[in-house]
Amino acid sequence: MTPIAIGTGLAILAFIGLVIGLVVLLVVVVLLTAVLTPIRGITRYANDVPEVAPFMTDGVRGVDGLRRTGQLANSLPPLAEAYLAKLAPATPATEAPPPRVDDGSPDGLISGGKA
Repeated sequence: MTPIAIGTGLAILAFIGLVIGLVVLLVVVVLLTAVLTPIRGITRYANDVPEVAPFMTDGVRGVDGLRRTGQLANSLPPLAEAYLAKLAPATPATEAPPPRVDDGSPDGLISGGKA
């Protein structure tokens, strides 16, 4: 078979093969770009590590006091409860709150500036 003797059917199949090959090549290029973009970012970050390493060894200022701050924050609620218990007289739990006046105002107070 000579190059001139290729039939129409073979030419159509060859053209379809070339189109499929081009589509596969484009998909490979898109996937390669999707993989290489994060790799380039990681490489840039890795190249910055020698410049930043001295700052990492020193640490962040004030980290030593975090444990003490946590202890103080956890001890505060019981102290606040004890202070409020001493400050306000104990009210019975069954006592109902004073009735509210419903005159349409959002806070339940009598409108016109009177309480």
